[in-house]
Amino acid sequence: MTKTAALPQYVPVAPAAAAATFYEVYERELDYVWKTLGRLGVDPSDLADAAHEVFVIVHRRWADIDFDRPSVRPWLFGVARRVAAGMRRKHRDLPSEHVDGSVQAAPHAERDLLWRVLGALDDDRREVVVLHDLEGYTGAEIGDLLGISPNTVHSRLRLAREDMRAALARLRGEP
Repeated sequence: MTKTAALPQYVPVAPAAAAATFYEVYERELDYVWKTLGRLGVDPSDLADAAHEVFVIVHRRWADIDFDRPSVRPWLFGVARRVAAGMRRKHRDLPSEHVDGSVQAAPHAERDLLWRVLGALDDDRREVVVLHDLEGYTGAEIGDLLGISPNTVHSRLRLAREDMRAALARLRGEP
């Protein structure tokens, strides 16, 4: 008989079951996490590291995931949101010669323009635009996910769209 005090402090679930399930979630959701991180302003050169960080956190917090919900994506978005904020902070803290501020060349001009316009938004507004316009969540769902009221969601969405129009006009050289 072994003492329970000798067991490691963190054991999320049985190893065999956790490994298979974690890898299923990883395989199924990696593309979503990658796109979400990019939409949240992570530099393209940092996307692989950021996605890795998200799934390290997912593995570490495996026991906290509510698999009774229809989708794990809202939880993944929350993790990706925090990782993206950390990556953006890291770039702001680098000396200016290490960050050129430019968007990587995209195969399509429209996508390049979208990245630039999204990059011009502050974090709170960018998150709402990504969740609503790109991911298709409702105002109430976004409010639940971010811990804000639906009215705040719609206000941020309206302000974000105004900011996007202004950024688009600046990028196109319009008055």
